Amino acid sequence: MWSMLSILIAVFAVIFLVASLVKVSPHQKAVKERLSKYQQTLEPGWHIIIPLIDHVQKVDMRERVINTPPQEMITKDNAVVTVDAVIFTQIYDPAKAVYEIQDAFLAISNLSITTLRAIIGTMTLDQVLWERTEINVKVQTELSEETAKRWVNINKIEIQRIDPPRELMDAMNQQKIAQQEKRAAILTAEGAKESAIREAEWIKEKQVLEATGKAEAIERLAIARAKATELESQAAVDYFKWPAVIQEQLRVIESSMKDNSKFIMGNEVFDLIKKLKIG
Repeated sequence: MWSMLSILIAVFAVIFLVASLVKVSPHQKAVKERLSKYQQTLEPGWHIIIPLIDHVQKVDMRERVINTPPQEMITKDNAVVTVDAVIFTQIYDPAKAVYEIQDAFLAISNLSITTLRAIIGTMTLDQVLWERTEINVKVQTELSEETAKRWVNINKIEIQRIDPPRELMDAMNQQKIAQQEKRAAILTAEGAKESAIREAEWIKEKQVLEATGKAEAIERLAIARAKATELESQAAVDYFKWPAVIQEQLRVIESSMKDNSKFIMGNEVFDLIKKLKIG
């Protein structure tokens, strides 16, 4: 009889001891209640409580990411935009998070949407589309001021996307396509212009080379003719006697002037004509 009672007492003692130990993980804190009243906040580690009298509720202290559902919001100039944001938040007071609100992170999500809607309502569509960083700062500042009075920190807010009205997106896409087509047309025109310039320069260079070649050929021909005339005249002087010399000189002059060529005559030519008259 006593052995059975001892076993029961031992079992009860083990159960009581196990129920008295509470482990709080490093990323947690715990709110301890005694007889349904707040007593203290437990830090990470092992703690002893009184079973059936004490109650412990653990709170995760790690940073949490909250994705707000896409929301349609109206800008100052009555444009409807769809906004999707991400909030990085962290509880710093577990007691307030447990006692002051039922669902802490749902409350943060709703509060952020309300704050974001109010800020976007003071901005034009262009400002909303191009000042995303400023919107992040404004929302974080206002949320931090609001939540600092309570139990949570807003570490960061990022707007993932801002979708303008469908009509505006279509217009922006058409404008982008038009700009791309314009850029392509400009590049094509510039290429054609450069090709035409190069072709004209090549033709000009070819014409210059041809003209230079013709001029050199004419110059060489004229020099050759002059040399031939000089040689013929010299031969006539060296090998023919008067009047045969005169006759040969006249033949050379006649041959040189057949093609209506113009020559500058020296005094010796006129002397030759005088001789002919005297003879």
